[in-house]
Amino acid sequence: MRLLSGVVFSVLLLAGFYFGFGSTESYPDRNFVIGEPVPEGIVAAHDFSVPFSREELEEMAAEAEASVPVYLTRNAGIGQDSAEQIQALISLATENTELARYFGQRVSSLYSTGIVDIDALRLVYTGDRVVVDNGLAESISELFTLAEARDGIRLDLERRGVLQEKIPVILDMIVPDLELDMESRNAAVLQFVADLPETKREFYTGEEILPPGGLFTQEISRYWSAMVLSPVENQGLVKYNIARTAMATLLILLGFVFVWHQQSSFSIPDLFLLFTIWGLTMGLTIILFRSGVAELSVFSFTMLGASLTSVFFDSRLRNRTVNNAWFLAAVFAAMFALVSPRPMAAFFMAFIPSCMVSSAIKDLDERATTVAMLLGTVSSIVVYWLLATAGSQGSMPFNSVVWIALISFPVAITGTVKVISHPFELLFRVATARTYERLGNDNHPLRVLLSNEAHGTYKHSILVGELAAGAAQELGADENLARLGGVFHDIGKLVNPEMFIENISNPDKNNPHNLMPPAESARIIINHVSNGVELAKKYHLPGDIRDIIEQHHGDTAAKSFLDKARRETPPGVELDESIFHYKGPKPQSVEAALVMLADSVSSGVRGLGNTATDQQKAEMVSRIIREKTDECQFDQCRLTVSMRTRAAHVFMDVFSQNNYERVKNFPHGI
Repeated sequence: MRLLSGVVFSVLLLAGFYFGFGSTESYPDRNFVIGEPVPEGIVAAHDFSVPFSREELEEMAAEAEASVPVYLTRNAGIGQDSAEQIQALISLATENTELARYFGQRVSSLYSTGIVDIDALRLVYTGDRVVVDNGLAESISELFTLAEARDGIRLDLERRGVLQEKIPVILDMIVPDLELDMESRNAAVLQFVADLPETKREFYTGEEILPPGGLFTQEISRYWSAMVLSPVENQGLVKYNIARTAMATLLILLGFVFVWHQQSSFSIPDLFLLFTIWGLTMGLTIILFRSGVAELSVFSFTMLGASLTSVFFDSRLRNRTVNNAWFLAAVFAAMFALVSPRPMAAFFMAFIPSCMVSSAIKDLDERATTVAMLLGTVSSIVVYWLLATAGSQGSMPFNSVVWIALISFPVAITGTVKVISHPFELLFRVATARTYERLGNDNHPLRVLLSNEAHGTYKHSILVGELAAGAAQELGADENLARLGGVFHDIGKLVNPEMFIENISNPDKNNPHNLMPPAESARIIINHVSNGVELAKKYHLPGDIRDIIEQHHGDTAAKSFLDKARRETPPGVELDESIFHYKGPKPQSVEAALVMLADSVSSGVRGLGNTATDQQKAEMVSRIIREKTDECQFDQCRLTVSMRTRAAHVFMDVFSQNNYERVKNFPHGI
């Protein structure tokens, strides 16, 4: 049956892939008309590149020629000679050595920046960036033009009273010291043009060129022609098909293993919740996938499905080697990778951040949510960077859109999970760790009522919860559920607390069952199960705790009253023993089975009194486990023989640390 279920589940996953996303590997062999819609869309049949047109290449070359800086070489001797000649001329003309020295220094400072003949420069270059002596590119405005230099010196000469007839001669001595290096300039232009991309765009096998129903435009026609005219030679097909085959194999294997391993671990409501979570995940992904944001959709919604799975399932199972969330995130990521033109990159981008977020968000408290946000953001950035660095097909460089997606999606997903978890709890009757935390508070109304109205039962229930939780922790089951199941398993005794011996003072004299027919006593005792279920509904306890309340006695018998009835039944009268049996069902989960055992061993061991030896306690625990096994109480749950043995050791450890003594000779099974 498991094998068949695994195969069916795997086939359903593949069917969901084909019908949900649709096959994108083929297109009709036909001629398209510009402006005509293409109902089936166009998909790349192999890897190909779209080259630039001649006009585009010429335009880029022209832009390159204008944008590459011009190269200038400084002739240091020109500046030094000009400064010395001007200083000497002014000294002769004015016989003022100080003034001559001033202008000599003034001209030297101009040449230290550089003087260029802008008119001659503009004949060969129209840009605004220059490189002087192979240094860093700088703006032309940082240099002195020949006109600027001469105008500045002329005004200074006039202001300081230099003879007017000498000024033109002095200005003619100021000449450019920055000369064009056309050889370096041409080499830089050629290198820039050589570095230009050869292709306008690249498409990879399976990538969508035109979405279904899109118009066949001039640009799409160009892509189509490039694909048709490019030689195929299995470009990308081998790698693409290997990756798709690997993803399909992984998908089938994961689906099969998941069903094989988990089939008996989930109840029908659990399975319904699980399929709802991932059905919602797939639906949202398909919507965004078809709207053209495939990578973003799978990246975000796989994280959503994994996080919800972790909150509702993995928060209960602390010791699992592989979480349910990881299993299903891998399944969903593999499913998406099957239709992605970059299968491996899509798988890892969807899978790894989802694992990080789902692992951290289990408990759903403030700290867990914050850690999940941080882990999701960091892991998303790291995985994307590694894929881009490794040259993954189609990986975009980091830009503002990528940054916003990688940072915002983990934050948005964790916030969404926190908001919708409570409605899911109410709808599917499944509790999260946060709900368990509220129920574990001593101030919970039902716990307060149990403590006040049936204190003996409350003490017993606390011990049962401690025993069951310890065993659950050892076995890798849900410790919180086992503890709370133990605490609330006997709340039905609140209806008639005085009828249960742990709530009776001096039971040897005041036990009401001594004066009652055993059938009536059994009815009252057995009804505490159904009464407990009703109280659990009234106080809105989670469904899994209600199940433990209903299952913690299975279909066992109220033995003390059954034995009493057998003794009192006259010979020859047939006794209807069914009225002395609980109505079940038997435990359906490991946690329910542990509460059943904890309830029975608590009664049995405490009934031995404080004088009992460890050997006697161990024998009692072993006997109770053997009786429950012989009564087939564990047939519907996965509590194996090894698990029962380990649970027995935990029970003994708890008893050795607990001094609570239950009423002596407490009726077994009540």
